[in-house]
Amino acid sequence: MTTDFMQSRLWLRTLGAEDSGVGSEQRDQLRAAYLQFRSVVRDLASEIAISMPMFTDHSIDHIDALWDTASLLTGDDFPINPAEAFVMGGSFLLHDLGMGLSAFPGGADDVMSDPIFDDLFAMALEKLKSASVAGSNEEGLRKLAREDAISTVLRLRHAKQAERLASQRFRTATGGDFPLLENTELRSAFGAVIGRIAHSHWFDVDDLPNHFPNVLGSYARHPDSWHVDSLKIACILRLADAVHIDSRRAPTYLHAFRRPTGDSSRHWYFQQRLTRPRVTADRLEYTSNQVFEVSEASAWWLAFDTIGMIDRELGKVDALCADLDRPRFLVRSVAGAESPDRLARFIPTSGWRPIDATLRVSQVSDVVGRLGGKELYGDRPEVALREAVANAADAVRARSRLFGGSDLAVMVRLKKEDESYWLTIEDHGIGMSADKLVAALTDFGYSHWQSTDMASEYPGLISRGFKSTGQFGIGFFSIFMIADYVEVKSLKHFEAANETNVLVFPNGLNTRPLLRVADEAERLHGGGTVLRAKLRHDPLSEDGLFRTDTLNQSRTHMLRTLLLELCALADVDIQLDGPDEGSATETLLRGNDWKTLPPRDLFRRLYQSSELHPAEQAMYDAYEEVFAEHVRDLRDENGDVIGRAILASGLESETVKDLWWWPSPRAKIYVGGFYADQIWDCLGAFCGAPLKADRFSAFPVAKTDELRGWAESQAELVRRSKFATARSRYGAGDLARSVGAEVPLLPCGFVDGGEILPADLVTMLRERDELIMIPSWELHVFHRDDGTAVYIDQTRGRQVILPAHAIVYDYPHWFFPEEVLKRPKDERFSEFGAAERGKWNPRRWWYYAGRVGSTKIIIEAASLAWNCEPLELVDSFECLDLDESGDNRLVLGCADGVGEARVDAYRLRRPPADT
Repeated sequence: MTTDFMQSRLWLRTLGAEDSGVGSEQRDQLRAAYLQFRSVVRDLASEIAISMPMFTDHSIDHIDALWDTASLLTGDDFPINPAEAFVMGGSFLLHDLGMGLSAFPGGADDVMSDPIFDDLFAMALEKLKSASVAGSNEEGLRKLAREDAISTVLRLRHAKQAERLASQRFRTATGGDFPLLENTELRSAFGAVIGRIAHSHWFDVDDLPNHFPNVLGSYARHPDSWHVDSLKIACILRLADAVHIDSRRAPTYLHAFRRPTGDSSRHWYFQQRLTRPRVTADRLEYTSNQVFEVSEASAWWLAFDTIGMIDRELGKVDALCADLDRPRFLVRSVAGAESPDRLARFIPTSGWRPIDATLRVSQVSDVVGRLGGKELYGDRPEVALREAVANAADAVRARSRLFGGSDLAVMVRLKKEDESYWLTIEDHGIGMSADKLVAALTDFGYSHWQSTDMASEYPGLISRGFKSTGQFGIGFFSIFMIADYVEVKSLKHFEAANETNVLVFPNGLNTRPLLRVADEAERLHGGGTVLRAKLRHDPLSEDGLFRTDTLNQSRTHMLRTLLLELCALADVDIQLDGPDEGSATETLLRGNDWKTLPPRDLFRRLYQSSELHPAEQAMYDAYEEVFAEHVRDLRDENGDVIGRAILASGLESETVKDLWWWPSPRAKIYVGGFYADQIWDCLGAFCGAPLKADRFSAFPVAKTDELRGWAESQAELVRRSKFATARSRYGAGDLARSVGAEVPLLPCGFVDGGEILPADLVTMLRERDELIMIPSWELHVFHRDDGTAVYIDQTRGRQVILPAHAIVYDYPHWFFPEEVLKRPKDERFSEFGAAERGKWNPRRWWYYAGRVGSTKIIIEAASLAWNCEPLELVDSFECLDLDESGDNRLVLGCADGVGEARVDAYRLRRPPADT
């Protein structure tokens, strides 16, 4: 929708004035230069829609409309001279031009050479891969990521590029070149300030006085009074641009052509319906020519949020102008911005009422304290240590990626000062400026590592392979689980020592933190961060860091043990300075040394803990030799070690006899080198990725094929182990099969004669017409010293006699979390229909259970033995249980000849032969 800018009041009383008084010749020159400037920009602005088709209108129509919106904001008495109007109009012309590729001489190549492009591309590609875009191959994903990164660079850099455009020359097809503003004298006099003001609409309001500290004197050829107040013009630009959200910005026909989606679509939708705003008193009033129905509520709420943003911007600019004694604008707020109910008077709804149900947090400190502390992590004070060290390691690793250096270490100190213990975490990492220090440590849920701000501040960091352990922006707050007084001192890398800042939390999250410049004695003399926390309790207490008041070893030794447990796979050096007299600074581990440590040394690091039960310690002591012999490395696609582990081989049942329980070995998963989770029936360590924000739920990063190969080789070692038992062989086979491994020489279940292999099951079934499948939750399977199996019912502990045609099996185990790799289902039975209460549906059971573990082996064995397809087996598959029709459970005789036991089971029958 075209606006005749030459009819705007601001134009008519500045560049468009027709009087012949003082300065008329210069004014006419400025007007002609502006019209020439505009004629060239018109074509360039039309190219923005090609680069950013989802955005609302940024063409010459939007630029022309700014004269009108500026007229509304300033009124008739706002002081502005023709030179200022020319500068203002020039900034209108340039401010958004950088959003089009044509504004860059080299087009897309220029954008992709921007220092932040590689990082943005890597971030976009990672998001696309994690979203598993259907039907997209690697090249397709890379193309989408490239387009996304180009759009993001254009959005982030367009204002900066606008400043360059004032002096940039463009090439013609014949090899010539030209500037956007042809008048050389005016370009020399005003080009730089026009570009700077065009750039400024991307600045924070509070930063404007720093960029425009002075009023510029008049150009030598202009009247003396034609000075240029750059700050005033910058305010006009940002406000005129902000308030232009009516239907002129989102023409209906353009919406039809571009078909925007998501938030872009909602922006178009509500702006299409808004009429030109009007001024009432000192308020801007937006109205709509149509009501918003229920289905259009999201667009209405986006309008409310946008109008709220405009209202805040008007307020900030008005306060700035008042404080600096600059002319104040006629408009200072927006009608209805404070209340959805009141805004609905101007922008009406139908069939619903816009009640503000925005999520609010009334007690912010309480919520942050809970969600960043015990409510998230549980009663585990060691988490505070883990998170603090992990954050420090991220900073060190980031500095190394960007600037190199060999000092890749995190220092942990525990000292007693004035009857209190202080925990200090120190790194020589990338450091933080004052703004970043506040943003990173006071904005709960904000992860600066994952932000475009980080890509802008440290271009190249992500594209060089940096991945932070911290991903959720909540880890720092865990320090308040163990401390109330916390101070964080930081100096950005390469900055002078006097730029060191300190952020102090004097009373946890209950009072505002204090930001101050470090005293001379506190200053850091190299980039990095130091966190100091005054511990609430003695670390050697039930509520303390060690969670015990039993002094088994010194506090230094206990801290050493805890750090080794938490940081075993760290990729930076971990150093310790303990509190006990005579303790010296020591290096606990070297970054990534776990990849090459002798197996026994790695095993001792992983499994020497003061918290282990004696039976567990005995088990791990016995497994050390097995680990040294059987350990196998897991590697990623680049050949880097991402795990060193074995499958348990049954030694746990041999270490400590006659316990009502037996210890179970567990491998450990480390995220970013720090302890997160464990895997049963394995030993060793895996690099993992977090599944939840607390990083106590994680899964190995190894690819499925790598895990499968590891499981197959380990399963064979278990099979041949002199310590292996029937149960450990079955467990190894079950785990291996759960990652898709083929392990035909490991059992798939237990029959009356003991464990049975898949091939032997086929042989057994050839001689029988049915198989009874009994899940292991019904029967315990024990083995005597001679290897014979004993079956005990789970309800009353009676030994039962297993029928010759029965097999006891575990419900199919699936190794992978659903969010990592979904459990395979038997799609042959996907059309099983809805489950009916009290009615057995064999197809539904097979759909969920028939493609994994022992059930898959049993079904395949039956099909092979009976020479039939699984589809022929399914409809005669019976469930023997207690349901509404009666007690149909399987009856088993007891070994002592007295009584019987009833158990749930399933019956699989040989299909009848064709007649």
